[in-house]
Amino acid sequence: MKADRTSAGRPADPGRRALAAGLAALCAGLPTAALSQSRAQSDIETFCANIADDARERRYAIQREQLEALRAEIEDKIALLEEKRADFERWARKREEFADAANEGLVEVYSNMRPDAAAARMEEMPAELSAALLAKLKPRSSAAILNEMNARQAALITQIMAAVGDTNLGG
Repeated sequence: MKADRTSAGRPADPGRRALAAGLAALCAGLPTAALSQSRAQSDIETFCANIADDARERRYAIQREQLEALRAEIEDKIALLEEKRADFERWARKREEFADAANEGLVEVYSNMRPDAAAARMEEMPAELSAALLAKLKPRSSAAILNEMNARQAALITQIMAAVGDTNLGG
């Protein structure tokens, strides 16, 4: 048995056959046009009902992908903030250690010394402690002591003082 074919030799489409029948009925003046229109509406509603679940699932999948991308972005930002917080805590701890290194009694002793004598003693102690002491002294006293130190040691102490006083955390 041969399948129905069009004049062009292609297999006949059932929808096309129904359309052709509807047109023939319309031309003949039969009342089937209203029936075919209501059937077409019914077919559309059936199609929409059949794909509604798939469309809903696809929308949910797209929303889930978007939410996962946002979650990853938020987690990256949280990690960055945690890193900044850790940097700040390290800086604050270092600053506190620096300030504690030079207690008030020691500062008073060095403030009463001659600049050349204070410089000679500070050159023998760790640079961090010397920097902490100089930071707590009056600027005029600190300048006089630094002036009496050898240039290399004075430069190192000045760098330490500048680094500890720098509040820029790299961001």
